[in-house]
Amino acid sequence: RHNMLLIGRDNGFRFAAHWRYAQSKAAAMLAQQLYSRFGYDDELRLEKAAIGCLGEAAFRHFLHSQRIPFQEDTTDFSQARSDAFDVAIHGKTIDVKVAKKSTPNLPNDHWTYGYPQEQHPASKDYVVVGLVDFTLGIVAFYGWISGAQISRYPVVTHNAYAKFPYETPNHEFRYGDMNKDFQQLFRLCAATP
Repeated sequence: RHNMLLIGRDNGFRFAAHWRYAQSKAAAMLAQQLYSRFGYDDELRLEKAAIGCLGEAAFRHFLHSQRIPFQEDTTDFSQARSDAFDVAIHGKTIDVKVAKKSTPNLPNDHWTYGYPQEQHPASKDYVVVGLVDFTLGIVAFYGWISGAQISRYPVVTHNAYAKFPYETPNHEFRYGDMNKDFQQLFRLCAATP
């Protein structure tokens, strides 16, 4: 079992305050119809968008704490229906993907993750995957993978591990296929082409 990158009180991340901020940011995004995919009702759309915003905030917090310079996508949501990326480090784009922890089990290498085909994974340099644990008040990042790698995985409509149907066709990969060395990710981002 590997050590996930945990972002919480122990490293100065104020979970409750960031959750309130994420909810207000998500509400603003919804007001501009950013997050209307899948036909979710408004409450579920708001929660899913807010969880995504919280994951991004936790990742930015970690980058700040490590003194890793980054840029945020400043897409005007009234002009574009989604952000192109969450953060960029030396021009390399990183998409942060988190979900609400809904099982008592910790993720393991056998779990599978579905990256929405419609979000064109090859357009992102890297994707970081994690979860939000509301019980512990932490965001945990499991690993990372390149967008090009994701785009080579087959597109499926059901999660192979947990068997639930995906809302939209997804490129699916095993958690074990992700790299768990975040320092290597930051080295790759800092490397000049």
